[in-house]
Amino acid sequence: MTPLAWTLFAMAAVLAVVDWVAVGREDTRLERRAKPAVMAALIAAAAALDPNSQGQRAAFLVALGLSLIRDLLPTGDRRRFPAAVAAALGAHTAYVVGFQQVGWSWLWAAAGIVVVLVATLGFAVHLVLGVRATEPRLTFPVVAYIGVLSLMVVAASATGQPTAVAGAFLFYCADALTGWNRFREPTAYARPLIAVSYHLAQFLLVISLV
Repeated sequence: MTPLAWTLFAMAAVLAVVDWVAVGREDTRLERRAKPAVMAALIAAAAALDPNSQGQRAAFLVALGLSLIRDLLPTGDRRRFPAAVAAALGAHTAYVVGFQQVGWSWLWAAAGIVVVLVATLGFAVHLVLGVRATEPRLTFPVVAYIGVLSLMVVAASATGQPTAVAGAFLFYCADALTGWNRFREPTAYARPLIAVSYHLAQFLLVISLV
């Protein structure tokens, strides 16, 4: 990383901690400012670093930008939930495109597929049933989202890069907990766990560029 990228990355880390504290204290006003600020700093860091692949960096910048839009559209607002899902779908698709820029190992991809299948049987099916029972109009968007999120995990696994794989799996965990907390049952300390895992996922994905 370049010195500027390190500085911006450190700034993003500080802002992330501020956001985690805000979430833990249920300080909605501070959270609404800190969460998008984290992504803005990460976008700047990704733009400033010296990547292994320019094409991957371009795709990741799109993904980070869409993630920023997602963060500006809280999923707790039912009116904005479809827009937030659409932004997240676009972000994961952009990440998939980015992973494609650095090669594909079918052996590592197969490992990712196995993990995704286990997660689908253990979590996704129950989540979709919960969506159908509580908010049936969102069933298709949620199924589509799970599919694209799973594809992102497989694509990250196929790179064989530890930071990319860890980031993708943390992303899956963050979104899985978000869905479970919304459509199945609220989980104790869910929001702080979601915030931490989401930001760590984004940090690791940016680091995987170098």
